[in-house]
Amino acid sequence: MSGPEMNSILEYWRTTVARFPNKPAAVCEGRAYSYRESDRMTAALAASLRDGFGLIEGDTVAIAMPNCAEYFLAYWAVIRAGGVVAAVNCRLGEAEMAHVLCDTGAHLLITHGRVQQQVEAGLREADDIERIIVAEPVAERSARLDALAEGDGWVHFEDHHPEPEDLAIIAYTSGTTGPPKGAMMRHRDLLFNVKNCLVAHGFRHEDVHMLALPMFHCTALYSLLPSAAYLGSTLAIAPRPEQRELLDLIESARVTTFLGPPTLFAMLAMGDHLARRDTSSLRLIAYAGSPMHPDTIRRLRELLPHVELRNFFGLTETTSVTHVLPSEDALSHADSVGKPLPEIRAIVADETGMPLPAGETGELCIHRDNVISGYWRMPARLAEDFRGHWFRTGDLAHIDEDGYLYIHGREKDVIIVGGENVVATEVEAVIEEIPGVREVAVVGVEATGIRAYLGELVKAVIVPETGGRVDEREIKRHCVSRLASYQVPQVIEFRDELPRNPAGKVLKRELK
Repeated sequence: MSGPEMNSILEYWRTTVARFPNKPAAVCEGRAYSYRESDRMTAALAASLRDGFGLIEGDTVAIAMPNCAEYFLAYWAVIRAGGVVAAVNCRLGEAEMAHVLCDTGAHLLITHGRVQQQVEAGLREADDIERIIVAEPVAERSARLDALAEGDGWVHFEDHHPEPEDLAIIAYTSGTTGPPKGAMMRHRDLLFNVKNCLVAHGFRHEDVHMLALPMFHCTALYSLLPSAAYLGSTLAIAPRPEQRELLDLIESARVTTFLGPPTLFAMLAMGDHLARRDTSSLRLIAYAGSPMHPDTIRRLRELLPHVELRNFFGLTETTSVTHVLPSEDALSHADSVGKPLPEIRAIVADETGMPLPAGETGELCIHRDNVISGYWRMPARLAEDFRGHWFRTGDLAHIDEDGYLYIHGREKDVIIVGGENVVATEVEAVIEEIPGVREVAVVGVEATGIRAYLGELVKAVIVPETGGRVDEREIKRHCVSRLASYQVPQVIEFRDELPRNPAGKVLKRELK
């Protein structure tokens, strides 16, 4: 699109509604929402947020929903009303859910019947939240989102007019240790990321983007939702990342781009289901979170010879995408996340912060200009990760002589299960609460067999108290009550002691 410089993603929305009112903005579960209809529904919902729920400019609104059309409507309604989207992982355990809901400072929660009971379990300590709006509620005590979106408040509604420095989104990330932190994204950050997405993925007006990633993840919040609004393209929202449903959606919506973790594509490539489907509309598969196994790349190229395969890399703190690996390098540089985008500045540094020469391993650092302004309610926390103008990511990496970046591992003790980050220390802390557990170490192990598509599994190695006995079922039951489903250990092993080095540090590599 051409025209005057835009100050916010809301200007993307208004421009596209005016130009392409009949174009589908989103499709979900067999229903298509045109830009005109979506504009009316989000305006009606935004008017209700202001007039019925007292939302004022700059207020946070907690959104804790699974993938659904209502998430799309709520996202734009909050932005249009002048609020800030506080995206909450609806898969969190009760304790983390309570912490995040409290941290948002929101007085209003928007959720969904599919997760309402789980989310409301975290409300016991979230005293600030006074009102709840629910899509498909399990109880009638909450306001119904569909009724608000179908109201007539849109008739006289006037959009908020954000400035570039205004806060738009708070996306929570667990980080290395401690409670989740809220990464603050301003409108200017989102505008920058959309431009990078167009360079990285070649998005087009004609595209239909598969949205199978959780909508509370930064790729959806920062990239797919605003990029679609900028171009006037369509979002195909997948409620569940299940093989049959995804393939059905590719066929029915004529999906053209598909972003997700390698584990999702490994699952799709298993068996002959993909070969029996009409995938002629697809032109791009872009994956992130970990390298794609070469065998999966070869299988996808065999099944989808017309589709480009690109690896990409970014962090919640780096306003999302920073590096991309083009399709022609997918196999020759399968372990690489590619090269930095044009306006991204990145180095690999030693312990003192000095850039390392090609081939040497150090810590990946991203320049301040490419990093969020801070963490919500933690004004000094982000500064702890800076050395001069460089943000220390905690990722160990090297850059080769041709400029390709390779991630070797994380100083942050993180396990990736089906594209979800699991912080080992958080799982260890929960298991240590169980009577009879003397010590525990949590590691990631390769997923095999029917669970291979997950990439890694969480393994807990437990040392019981001397003479004591800990039941495996009790451990899993406790973890289920305190953790998200993907954080619960799938493998549990008991030992008499943990292997340690002379300094007393646990040798986790010997536990895998």
